[in-house]
Amino acid sequence: MKKILLIVILFFSATTMLLAQAPQLINYQGVARSTTGTPLASQPIGLRFTIHDGTATGTTVYQETQTATTNSFGLYVLSIGNGTVVSGTFNTIPWSSSNKYLQVEIDPAGGTSYANAGTSQLLSVPFAIFANTANNANNAGNATTTTAVAGTTNYLPRFTSSTALGNSHVYDNGTTVSVDTSTPTSMAKFQVNGVGTYGALPYYQAGIVSDGSATSASATGVFGSCGWRGVYGYNPGSATGVEAIGVYGRCEGSSWTGSGYGTKGDAVGTGPTNYGAYGSASGASTHNYGVYGTASGTGAYAGYFSGNVQITGSIAKGSGTFKIDHPLDPENKYLYHSFVESPDMMNIYNGNAVTDANGRATVTLPGYFEALNTDFRYQLTTIGQPAQAYVLSEVSGNRFVIKTDKPNVKVSWQVTGVRQDKYANAHRVVPEVDKEPEYKGYYLHAAEWGMPANKSINYLTNPQPTETNIPQKKN
Repeated sequence: MKKILLIVILFFSATTMLLAQAPQLINYQGVARSTTGTPLASQPIGLRFTIHDGTATGTTVYQETQTATTNSFGLYVLSIGNGTVVSGTFNTIPWSSSNKYLQVEIDPAGGTSYANAGTSQLLSVPFAIFANTANNANNAGNATTTTAVAGTTNYLPRFTSSTALGNSHVYDNGTTVSVDTSTPTSMAKFQVNGVGTYGALPYYQAGIVSDGSATSASATGVFGSCGWRGVYGYNPGSATGVEAIGVYGRCEGSSWTGSGYGTKGDAVGTGPTNYGAYGSASGASTHNYGVYGTASGTGAYAGYFSGNVQITGSIAKGSGTFKIDHPLDPENKYLYHSFVESPDMMNIYNGNAVTDANGRATVTLPGYFEALNTDFRYQLTTIGQPAQAYVLSEVSGNRFVIKTDKPNVKVSWQVTGVRQDKYANAHRVVPEVDKEPEYKGYYLHAAEWGMPANKSINYLTNPQPTETNIPQKKN
């Protein structure tokens, strides 16, 4: 028979007890799962409960069988003492004589072919039944003693004193389990709400905190896998601290041999678009950053892209190069070349032409040349022999004509044009501008100007939380 893993996730409790009317029952809730961890959802199951005396394998003082039907999460709820008695009498169990242990057996097919699902010691709540009986005998004729139970539907109870039950922070409406909210979103199976503190961090919105103590090959603080949102972090803006963070990922340590990721995103699917990481920023702030990256140390990159990169807006940089495997030593060297820089948004076209017997050569440019460019500039250089060369006819119809004073002369030519497409016309480069008021007195490259790090604009814009404002490992 297929083995069953029974996970008891809730509690044992005694219902409200008046001494003269105490129900001799133990409320029991559990979750039935297969050996692969899949809940046995919405199906009848057979159960056998055995109470052992003294030890987990001690004498059987009571045994009964019951049937139940799980919900969509594999959860079932029943009362021990209400089943079909196999042996013993529930009302006469000698609770005070020694420790008692509850053994649970289950048949996932709803029959009587039971598989052992574990044995656990019964703690204080069932013994309240004995205490109730003893008090009833000892206090005959006196005022009635009660064990108070007060609660709200759907809340999991907790002991508010040694003799009373009340609401805990956990709420279960049958669809969603939530903490600190009785109105969870219907999209979630588990939801945590509320402003809380973690250690000395009064400004953090309490969500899920993992202390990172796992020592396996792959340790994950929070892992989300879902058809829509695996992990969704929302900060409503009510925090009053220095930073407001929806989701914060931190990875630190030195014991692993692979890579460490503060945040890692993988998108694999069949939809029209997949985003491994998506950043968007908007609002009334002076500066909005969809994605902000910073790095320090040898071989550090604020951003590293392996593959194509598309930018629909402008890009500003301190310098720029191409970097390729060196053509003469590709296994051991790189080759760098700097980009051509200009205050104009310039395009460059070049080539070679040979004039004919009349000393003429017509150069044909791309069909979009005049649509894309304006303000043309020319350079001509003769090759192989001294000769005079000049532009006989400027660009017209995406062509221009070269003239030499000799026939059959090879001419190297270059033409530049300034972009006049709609985007360029709307976003001209302004060579000299004032720094933003909040950045005046600060430098893009403070170290190169002999200035300390705190005079860098990056020092002001870096969103990295300080060491006192991040979740620390729980002791």
